[in-house]
Amino acid sequence: MGAGINTGPAAIGNAGSEYSADYTALGDTVNAAFRFESATRDIGFDLVIGRETIEYLRQCGEHPERFFEEKTVRLKGYEFPAHVWAATFANLRNLLTSFPLR
Repeated sequence: MGAGINTGPAAIGNAGSEYSADYTALGDTVNAAFRFESATRDIGFDLVIGRETIEYLRQCGEHPERFFEEKTVRLKGYEFPAHVWAATFANLRNLLTSFPLR
């Protein structure tokens, strides 16, 4: 099992026709997150996050480099390799428990 997380704009709402509508999220941010999830199998990690997400963690005062490794992956449907950050679920747990309770 793997997970992909990306941060950015997305369109959210009902897509499809009146008779066959699904509530969904659309856009490049969502597509990249899906591709990140697929990349977990290729690189042997549980979680892959994008550049905007790692920057958000830095803005929160955390040092995500302690928990994530920078990787370069090829994503299906993208012309250029992507720079992503990967972690195991154990490292994710360590990151989440490092945030102070407020």
